Parts: sequence; structure tokens; C-alpha cells
Amino acid sequence: MERKPLRLERTKGSEILFGVGPCSLALSQARRELFRLFLKRSSSRRPVLSEFVLQATARGVPVLHVQRRELDELCRGQVHQGVCLEATPLRFKSLEDAETPGSGGEASGDRQVIWLVLEQIQDPMNLGALLRSAYFLGVDRVVTSHRNSCPLTPTVSKASAGAMEVFDVYSTDDLQSFLKAKTAEGWEVVGTVSKPEDVEDVPVISCLEFQWDKPLIVVIGSEGEGLSLETQLLCHRMLAIPPGRALHPGIDSLNVSVATGILLHSICSQKQSHGD
Repeated sequence: MERKPLRLERTKGSEILFGVGPCSLALSQARRELFRLFLKRSSSRRPVLSEFVLQATARGVPVLHVQRRELDELCRGQVHQGVCLEATPLRFKSLEDAETPGSGGEASGDRQVIWLVLEQIQDPMNLGALLRSAYFLGVDRVVTSHRNSCPLTPTVSKASAGAMEVFDVYSTDDLQSFLKAKTAEGWEVVGTVSKPEDVEDVPVISCLEFQWDKPLIVVIGSEGEGLSLETQLLCHRMLAIPPGRALHPGIDSLNVSVATGILLHSICSQKQSHGD
């Protein structure tokens, strides 16, 4: 007789993380309250699952071995790799926390600070990929506009390969006022554009030509729409990625996370060379 799937009641206020990277990193950090770890029941003992049991035991998190279909139900059919973790959600941090001395990323005494600012990024896969690139390439802070932006969901954590679990993400209710304040503090603000001909009143240069010698904010616009006009006008310069060939209409731009990765590598490589 076929065994009926176990009905699992969720803890109030919890969410389900899924995937090896997000669950392992969430267990290793003290940023979430953790309730239960769910592992796929299997006849063979995978070393990675044994390591999860050790991590959960060390944190006092109960471990449940369940059928694959129960994991599928928990994470609504996402790719879970045999692991789900019930935990409280992560929230954006306030910018006041980012300004606290000693919190990291402050400009005082360090001209090679870079913050990535995201305006209305709505796709969780894009947000996760952006966080993964920012973390890998050495961005000091990520700040997102609160309005019309994707929250920090389990899908974002999975798309970030777990970077969201170790990398603080900040939010602002007033992006334009934030950029004006940083400009007044001596930061340079640069925007990004896929079609230079669409930009007016702000100089546009190739990312290959861009040099920086002061604290820097790189602003990335939303999928499809790009930066709002109000934000563009607060940028000192706009950066463009030169294509490698003549492009057909309709395929003349890059995905926002891919473009950001290219721009950040170009910019952050200067940071590394200056630090040598």
C-alpha cells in the first residue's frame, strides 16, 4: 500500500529554505531562528546529508527524514537537492546600521569603498544572482529601494547560492535622498545604461574607460525599465558595456544580473589592484 505523504504543519511566521547552499549557510550563521531541518530519506548515506545532521545537532535543530514528495510539497516544487530548512525570514537592514562606525564599508579613511544600489529589482532570480556577484567580487554594501523591490525570499537565497545568508542587504524608503546625501559626503554616484543614446544630461562612458579614486556607488535599474529619470539625473556618470559585434534589434542588451557582474568585475578589479 502506498504511503500517504506526511502533512507538515508550518511553524507560525516561518518560511522554508531549500537547497544545499542556503540551508548549510543558514545553519552555520546566527541570523535566523531555526525550527526544523528536513532531509530526504534515502537508502544510501550521502556525506553532505550526514554533515547536515551534525550541523543541526550542534544548533539544537530537530532533524526529520522525509520522502522526496514531502520535500517537494514543502518548497512548492523548487529544486531542493534533498534539503529543506524551516526558519524565520531574513529582513533588510536599515541604512542607519550601515552608517554605524565599525560596521564595515564606511568611507572614512578608505577611498576604495564600493556600494551597489538596486532600484526596483523585482525578479528574485535576478536579485539572488546580483547578491552572489556582489559578494564574490568584493562589494562592501548592497542597498535596495524598498518600493517595488523583491523581498529576501528563499528563492533569492537559492539563486544567490546562499550568499544572502552571510551578506547583509540594506533598504531605503527614499533612494533619491540617500544618493543626494552620499554625494554631499564626497561619494561618486554612477549609473548604468544599455543604450547610451537614451541618456540625456549625464556623461556616458564605457566601463572599460572608467577610473575611480573616491568612495563609489553603482546604481542598477530595474529589469526592462532601467534607472528612473530622477535617479539618472543624480548620477555623475553613466557606464555602458560595449558590445562585441553589431547587434540585432531585440537582442541588444544583457540580463541585469549578467550586466552587473561584468560591470562589477571591471570596477572591483581596480579596487584589488589599488590594494596591492
